[in-house]
Amino acid sequence: MTTLSTHGAAALAVLAILFLAVFQAAGSDEGALKPGVTSSTVTHLDFKSSKPFAAVTAALEKQLGHFDPEIGKSFSSGSNPAEIEAKIHAMEGSSGLMIFAVRDHGQLLWLKGKQALGRQYEVGNPLVALEMTQHDLVAGEYAPLRIYVYVGEDKLTHVDYDLPSSVFARLKSRQIDEVAKGLDQKLETLVTTALKD
Repeated sequence: MTTLSTHGAAALAVLAILFLAVFQAAGSDEGALKPGVTSSTVTHLDFKSSKPFAAVTAALEKQLGHFDPEIGKSFSSGSNPAEIEAKIHAMEGSSGLMIFAVRDHGQLLWLKGKQALGRQYEVGNPLVALEMTQHDLVAGEYAPLRIYVYVGEDKLTHVDYDLPSSVFARLKSRQIDEVAKGLDQKLETLVTTALKD
């Protein structure tokens, strides 16, 4: 009996040590799972117009090309990079940008019995994104960009977006800043052209 008790006590001691080791390891993992935090300031632009929502969205879409996700298959099929670039350029609209996705938040509100006009566009250009991600892969977090068109409580059509140069500024890269400033200009031209009578 004494031998069993000794073995039992030894087994309990080993289990206690293992439990403490696992508990301490889990505690150290918890610290490792905490994210790094960076604060940055983003400039948000809100253009307003009495031009109807449908006319504004049509004018935006007229200037934007459409991204074809099938192009991604070319990257692994041994295609010539110059040919792929040419295919991407062919997708560009007059703005030099293209639509990646459209989400109609106004239609979604129908589920709650509400009527509203609100449409989100993901826009960009893979070749412009490449100009940035070649310097810092993290730039891909913000590409493509988003534009939101909606009718506000003021009954005006709003076109909102975050200024690209302010969004990408947190990466602190001169090369990325230059590309982002070019995107500022592209978006401003896109929106102001769409809002013209």
